[in-house]
Amino acid sequence: MSQRDTLVHLFAGGCGGTVGAIVTCPLEVVKTRLQSSTINFYMSEVQLSTVNGASVARMSPPGPLHCLKLILKKEGYRSLLRGLGPNLVGVAPSRAIYFAAYSTAKEKLNGVFEPDSTQVHMVSAGMAGFTAITATNPIWLIKTRLQLDAR
Repeated sequence: MSQRDTLVHLFAGGCGGTVGAIVTCPLEVVKTRLQSSTINFYMSEVQLSTVNGASVARMSPPGPLHCLKLILKKEGYRSLLRGLGPNLVGVAPSRAIYFAAYSTAKEKLNGVFEPDSTQVHMVSAGMAGFTAITATNPIWLIKTRLQLDAR
């Protein structure tokens, strides 16, 4: 594979990752909030039961739509884009590194394993994922902290 092909994979991965990050950012915020044990959306909605005296009714945790409604109601639309900056800073390099590492590893491993076999694709994907995650991990930490910041 030529250096030009590697650059094309680098560019395509960066562009695709950027578009994907913008489109899915609101879902990422909701997911992060639901996974967090420090943000509690439903404590203020506990109801008292009067059937057998005063007792607290057991409530299930909110679902994604409930969480989305509460975020919009209490924090506004802009909060759904919280963490987008670091996400954009991280996703373009992450996807670019992944695609470039994948194509490079695949080229090298085609000489070791049967060319374009399942082993080549799986090992290349694993190596590319490890490389991309290791290189961009600090960015994801910042993004998650920004998404958990309920103002």
